[in-house]
Amino acid sequence: MKAGNAYVDSGYVLVNELGQPQRTDWLRRRVYELMAKVGVRKVQPYDARHACLTYLAGARVPDVVLAAWAGHADGGTLAKRVYVHPRAIA
Repeated sequence: MKAGNAYVDSGYVLVNELGQPQRTDWLRRRVYELMAKVGVRKVQPYDARHACLTYLAGARVPDVVLAAWAGHADGGTLAKRVYVHPRAIA
């Protein structure tokens, strides 16, 4: 709101203060800084993505929903379980 008309609604989730796409390496560095600050074990954001998709799959969220959430055009990649690890679900 502070940016007013300078803000661009890019449609991306990870954006800077003006709505422009933010680089993923910026997010990774920021996440690591926050983990160090609060004293939690360092976990790669990519691993967190896998864990989240695995949890959602275990909760029986449909592949098409998982694919949309993960940014895939369809559930094909997820259907092959490239990103979801069902054995990890207990």
